[in-house]
Amino acid sequence: MRSITEEENQMHHSSNYIINNNGLYVMNMGDGDPILFLHGGPGLFHDYLAESFKTLSSEYRLIFFDQRGSGKSHPIDPETGITISDFVSDIEALRKTLKLSSFTIIGHSWGGLLAALYAKQYGQYLTSMILIDPAPGNSDMDKSGRELLQQRLTDIDRTEIKSIMESNPFQSRDLEAINRLIRISEKPRYFNQSFAEDKKASFTFEDIMKLQTISNLLEKELDNYNIYNELRNIDTRTLIIHGDFDPIPVESSRKYSEILNHARLEIIENCGHFPFEEKNQETIGLIKDFFEES
Repeated sequence: MRSITEEENQMHHSSNYIINNNGLYVMNMGDGDPILFLHGGPGLFHDYLAESFKTLSSEYRLIFFDQRGSGKSHPIDPETGITISDFVSDIEALRKTLKLSSFTIIGHSWGGLLAALYAKQYGQYLTSMILIDPAPGNSDMDKSGRELLQQRLTDIDRTEIKSIMESNPFQSRDLEAINRLIRISEKPRYFNQSFAEDKKASFTFEDIMKLQTISNLLEKELDNYNIYNELRNIDTRTLIIHGDFDPIPVESSRKYSEILNHARLEIIENCGHFPFEEKNQETIGLIKDFFEES
C-alpha cells in the first residue's frame, strides 16, 4: 500500500461537529466525489478504515467519522438511552452539515447494517452503497457468527486470554496487556491470523470504556432484531463484499443481495472479516470496478 504524499497530506483535515447534540469527530482525506465511511462496532472508531482505504484519496473525497460516543467523538452518558435509529439519524444530520447533495456510503460490519438502514430512509442522497462483511440483518445470524468466533479460539488462545486477564498489568489497566487480549480475541476473524498478530496497540482505556458504554446501551435492541424485510424496495446500486472465512455467515450477505433491488455479491476467498486488510488490492479493485460501472 502506498504512503501518503505531502500534497495529499495537505488535503487531510479533521473537525468536530455538534450532530444531534453529540460531538462527532470527522476526518476528510483527498478530493473528488464524496465517500462516507461507517466503521464497525458498535463502539469502534474510524482509524482502521482510513489506513486501508487511503489509496482512494487520490481520486475521491474520503470522509471518516467516529460514530456517536466512540473514538475521538464525545462520550455518551451511560444513563442516556440510544437506539440504532439514532445512529442512522446522525448520518443524515452529518450529511446536511457537510452539505453533501449526493455521496457513496461504505459500511463495514456494524457500519454495513447502518448503511443499509440509511439507504432505506434516505436513499435519494446515495449514488451507490458498498457493504463490506455487513453485520447480519437479524439477531439469529449474528449469534451464529459470535458462536463460531468463540469456537475458533484454540486451547492455547483460551489459556493465554485467561493468563492475561489474571495478570497484574491487565488488572492495572495496562494498555499493552489490554491490546494483547484484544488481538488474541480477534484472531478468529482472520483467515491469515498474522494480520491480527501484527496489529499495533490502538485502543486506549477511554476507547474501551466508550465501547462498553455503547454496547451496554444497545444490548437489548441487538439481542432481538430483524431488518431484512425492512430493506425491500431499496433501489440504491449496491456492492456487497464478503470474506468466505468471516465468522459472519456468508448467507447473511447473500440475503442482503437477494433483498436489495440492485445488489451484487462478491465473495473473496481465503479471507476473513477484514478483506480490505487481508486482500487489500482485490477489495480496492472490486470497488474501483464498481464505480466505473456506474
